[in-house]
Amino acid sequence: MKFIKYFLQKRSVTILLLILVLGGGLLAYVKMGKLEDAPFTIKQALVLTPYSGASPSEVQSQVTDVLEESIQSLGELYYLKTENRAGLSKITVYVKKEIRADEMQQLWDKLRRKVNDVQSKLPAGAGPSVVNDDFGDVLGVFYGLTGEGYSYRELEDQAKLIKNELLKVKDVAKIEIYGVHPPTIDVILTPSVMAQSGITTMDISRAFDAQNRVVDAGGIDAGVNRIRIESTGNFYSLDDIRNMTIVSRTGEHFRLADIAEIKESYQSPSSNKMRIDGNPAVGIAISTVPTGNVVDMAEAVKDKIEQFAETMPDGFELQTIYDQGYESAVANQGFILNLIISVVTVVAILLFFIGFKNGILIGSGLVFSIFATLIVMLTQGIALQRMSLAAIIIAMGMLVDNAIVVSDSALVNMQRGMRKRVAIMRACSSTALPLLAATIIAILTFLPIYYSPHITGELLSSLVVVIGVSLMFSWVFALTQTPFFIQEFVRRPRPNELKAALFAGKYYDKFRGALRWVIRYRYATIGCMVVMLVLSAWSFKFIPKVFVPALDKQYFTLDMWLPEGTQIDETDRQAMEMATYIREQSETEMVSTYVGRTPPRYYLSNVSFGPQSNYAQILVKCKTSKLSRQLHARLQDSISLKYPDPLIKVNKFELSPLTEAVIEARFLGPDPAVLDSLVGQAIEVMRRNPKVADARNEWGNMSMVIRPVYDPVKAGALGITKASMMESVKSINDGWPVGIYRDDEKKVPVLLKSGYVDITDANTLGDFSSWNGEKSAPLSQVTEKIETTWEFPQIRTYNRQLSMAAMCGVKPGHTMAEVHGEIRKEIEEIQLPEGYTFFWDAQYKDQGEAMQAIAKYFPLAFLALVVILVALFGNFREPVIIICILPLSLIGIAVGMLLTGFDFGFFPIAGWLGLLGMIIKNVIVLIDEINVQHRSGIDLYTSIIEATVSRTRPVLMAATTTIFGMVPLLFDVAFGGMAATIIFGLTFATGLTLFVTPALYSMFYKVKGK
Repeated sequence: MKFIKYFLQKRSVTILLLILVLGGGLLAYVKMGKLEDAPFTIKQALVLTPYSGASPSEVQSQVTDVLEESIQSLGELYYLKTENRAGLSKITVYVKKEIRADEMQQLWDKLRRKVNDVQSKLPAGAGPSVVNDDFGDVLGVFYGLTGEGYSYRELEDQAKLIKNELLKVKDVAKIEIYGVHPPTIDVILTPSVMAQSGITTMDISRAFDAQNRVVDAGGIDAGVNRIRIESTGNFYSLDDIRNMTIVSRTGEHFRLADIAEIKESYQSPSSNKMRIDGNPAVGIAISTVPTGNVVDMAEAVKDKIEQFAETMPDGFELQTIYDQGYESAVANQGFILNLIISVVTVVAILLFFIGFKNGILIGSGLVFSIFATLIVMLTQGIALQRMSLAAIIIAMGMLVDNAIVVSDSALVNMQRGMRKRVAIMRACSSTALPLLAATIIAILTFLPIYYSPHITGELLSSLVVVIGVSLMFSWVFALTQTPFFIQEFVRRPRPNELKAALFAGKYYDKFRGALRWVIRYRYATIGCMVVMLVLSAWSFKFIPKVFVPALDKQYFTLDMWLPEGTQIDETDRQAMEMATYIREQSETEMVSTYVGRTPPRYYLSNVSFGPQSNYAQILVKCKTSKLSRQLHARLQDSISLKYPDPLIKVNKFELSPLTEAVIEARFLGPDPAVLDSLVGQAIEVMRRNPKVADARNEWGNMSMVIRPVYDPVKAGALGITKASMMESVKSINDGWPVGIYRDDEKKVPVLLKSGYVDITDANTLGDFSSWNGEKSAPLSQVTEKIETTWEFPQIRTYNRQLSMAAMCGVKPGHTMAEVHGEIRKEIEEIQLPEGYTFFWDAQYKDQGEAMQAIAKYFPLAFLALVVILVALFGNFREPVIIICILPLSLIGIAVGMLLTGFDFGFFPIAGWLGLLGMIIKNVIVLIDEINVQHRSGIDLYTSIIEATVSRTRPVLMAATTTIFGMVPLLFDVAFGGMAATIIFGLTFATGLTLFVTPALYSMFYKVKGK
């Protein structure tokens, strides 16, 4: 204990160090990053490969399978999921959860090399593949640009000007523009004109390439100077294109405008659309550099936008869709307020128990521990966010435990007549080791969460680190700052103030009587505890199980799917109609819609969908979070009744990524027809359950396909090749690319389109003329038949096997665990043909992996705990007593969950692990005191009674400060369940410490009651 004596003797050094801690903590708070939520790594990447003209099955077999074979050799690979649509392969690469965040970039480089290595093996017309490894980047500051009377081209141009300005702002990392409509130049003509002129698509393509190519014309030498010669004739306007000369195969010259109509247009069909309150818009999403402060960055962006708005043309308007900086500031302010309330509450309780001066002295240790923790957080790059701030609040009561024990012991020693310095040193020397062991054990209980490779472990890692660091600081300050303050500010009792009996009085006598009764009837007491434990375990079936809680935000989203094959314009129309209805609700402040694919990841837990023309997402911003909850609940019940055609999911913002469906029964096998049959049986089971919502097939409905079967004999006689036939067909709506028009930095495709046609089915398609430049003929004359058939518009695989899932949600008022438990047995009993397998995907799989990840390191933490206990006590009986008490804490947790109505999930489990550390800490101190008194010559029975009595005040103080310090979190949507777990669990655990521990101790040591 020399270092304690040093701090007591060297007043100037001690005061300087304490001042440095306070100053460093304040500086750290100002300097450290501010975030809304703890960051976690999205351990997946997308590999996108276009293959124009290919069917979903051709994409799967010719492109996806080739890429998957190469990707599968990655040693870090966990599994692959693919989505194959006409003309597009989409592979989602999931890597093992054990991969650390700092290893991800190197891993993505390996993935990129694997993908690049097989590009030559892809069929002609496929690729190149694009590896999107920034899929998990959060672009948390999201603005929308609208412009009344402006075209999409003008919106895009203005958005790019804004982007260029914002890239200059400090801490801005990346800016993405969403909702851009790629421009095109449409060359519209009729097949008859093509046939009459003898012009082919290749003639037009060659003309564009020849005239619009940038050519180096060199230069001339003029004396000592060299003069550059610049080539001209490039396209700078539509008129330049109109005046372009086309030469037919027969040598005739035509002006393009004489044989075609040329106009500016947009890609059709468009890939995505965005609206704000019904007005066309483009989105501007901004991310922060990894070490940046999103609050400061968002504020700087806002200032820059306000400056830029003064120079923007009239009609343009920038609106904030989501501001992570503002959300982070609000979240931090709320937690800081809760933190202040917790500190004040803890100090007030200390004042009540031990008086004003002593309470202030012990409470000051709490402040020093928090400030020292802030310094460590700054050095380790841990930002102030929901998890780290919650950790400080959770640790609040525990931070004063050590100081309470030390100060109470010192005060008792002084009451016994010891000199102040001797009383302090005796208190520190007798409690230092037990408190250190108890503090380490309290930290160890969180070890399974910290080392969990699952996303929930990463989400809570900062919580564990902050709790661990703050608890260790509390032990350090309890043995340095607390003794120093007692020496400097606490007066030693005068001889006439000393009490003959320290723990005497009516209440102490009643407590002794209760302890004697418990020890006398110890077997009955323990038996009652076991019965209560069994009842509490049974009562958990009545507690809703929700793995990760939703957040209390003024935002929520709706995902909408129309039948596969729906045009994007129809999806846009229905999404706009739905958005208009939602905007008319009194709770709504703003509604933005995103058609074709989800917007940039402005919030970390957003799930990504698309590109697909039948999908739309609606982001609803309400006036307050309370109104958001009301409107969310109302729409969840009613929106599908008002709009029965689309499938609609109403989502809250959550801490972990959402899944496509709440429940997914996934079947794997070689034949889509068999998979469809198995999934159909599972869907029937789901639909029979009244709690199930939106049971459906993952592949969606089958959609119609028109298939012209090329006849080489008939077409060959007319000189029309299959390629020219398909070029003609593509020109009906989409347009056939024949050249590029360079518009500044843009490469605008020039598309050949057939004009004056109205084709909606196979019959009218048969009358459409295809051409080869010399001849044209109706499509029906160059094909065997034009058939109409049906296909799945998407084909999905899981680890290179065809995969199809029966999916469903749950109706309001029910949980995934509840519904899954009711349908599980019947679906698992479905007979699988040979070669087919089944497993539960989505939330069930994710939750199972999270629990397995915790369980993986739980034995290690438990073993370390046992080793510390055995080393501390030097025997096995005391550790067994402590371990026997731990399961009984579930009794208080069950009562708390039932009374408060909170769901039981991952956060309450984390709270329970922390609660175990608190219980162990109190029991260690109590048992150590029993042993100390017994070693001093007091008989064991009396030692049990008197040690428990002497430790009653510090145990009650520690428990009460923790319980009341947690109260502010009880009203937080995310942490309410965790707070209820600790509050009710610790309340009951305090009784376990004061009554059950003596009963177990007397039972293990065979002490007879009196």
